[in-house]
Amino acid sequence: MSQVNTDECFLLHQRSYGETSLISEVFTRKKGKMSLIAKGAKNPKSKFFGYLVPFCKLNVTYSGRSDLKTLTSIDRDLTNFNKTLSKKTYSLLYINELLIKLLPKDASHEELFELYENFLKDVTEEKNLEITLRHFELDLLDMLGYGLDFERDIDNNENIQEQERYSFISEKGFRKTDNADLTGEDIINIKNRNLANVPKILLKEITSKAISFCLDGVELSSRQIFRSIK
Repeated sequence: MSQVNTDECFLLHQRSYGETSLISEVFTRKKGKMSLIAKGAKNPKSKFFGYLVPFCKLNVTYSGRSDLKTLTSIDRDLTNFNKTLSKKTYSLLYINELLIKLLPKDASHEELFELYENFLKDVTEEKNLEITLRHFELDLLDMLGYGLDFERDIDNNENIQEQERYSFISEKGFRKTDNADLTGEDIINIKNRNLANVPKILLKEITSKAISFCLDGVELSSRQIFRSIK
């Protein structure tokens, strides 16, 4: 008999399976990213109907030994759930898609789970959305082993100097470049997470390039959608 497991999770993505079921990609606290099948979830009489919603924490039990686990029960916390589709929601979809693309399956990332949970709280509390996004992107890169070196010039290994100007090379780091917009002071502020003191356009360019490199050229659907509605 398959062992029954209990965990907290967030829904990242789901798709139909057959006439009545759903396969959900979820990010769990204990096991990381995994796939769950919710049998009959599209049936209005199902105990799962309407419960699999994104951006709120789900308490689930599941069983199975294969890569596709079977959902057996679900409960949810709708305290911070907001169904309004907005720029905020597209940003959340973007973060979900990042986790789908970058996280390996069945690898525990409890620290990252807590980072995601806190990110959702910050967004709900109406904190600066752009700064909140940049914090999450930088922390995500660090946790997945793609963190940037904010301390040294890639050409000569010298310390970043506040008064100098630099360009960002996606796969390497920062290089001293005359007439560049990015200053050493900006880089040091990013390292210390004083993101409000960094020009937004420069900060976004750095995180966007770094994440695109990690994605190895894969285009995110959420980015395409957001560009189309701007």
